[in-house]
Amino acid sequence: MLFFSSRDDQNTKRLAAVVCKVIPENQIESFYKLEDFRDRLRKPIEPDSIAVLTASNQDELQQMQTLRDLLTEIYVVLIIPDQKKSTIGLAHLLLPRFLSQKENSFMDLEKVIEKMYKKSHPFEKENGISGIGRQAGL
Repeated sequence: MLFFSSRDDQNTKRLAAVVCKVIPENQIESFYKLEDFRDRLRKPIEPDSIAVLTASNQDELQQMQTLRDLLTEIYVVLIIPDQKKSTIGLAHLLLPRFLSQKENSFMDLEKVIEKMYKKSHPFEKENGISGIGRQAGL
């Protein structure tokens, strides 16, 4: 799972806490600069991976548009700074699977990420055995 936020504010901490409730911490890659996140997207990524992106303002959301072609096989969860019509229109250009605002409680987001994670990891069990290990009889 990829996590991008250029800010380390209260909303980002709440969002990170929700993500960590659902996804094991060792499976989360965090990025604080858009350039670093872009570089990571240029490396191989599992299909159906999840990316949680927080746009701190409309300018940053505009800069994220350069990532559009790199996000095609990823479940994008996008947190936007406000509910202005122009912001929502710009956000939809990134084709997010889920869109939320930074001041939301993120309760619904937790359920969405959990469903995405289960869909992208269908063989994992609560005991931590992956599908590969299970198939090999481990």
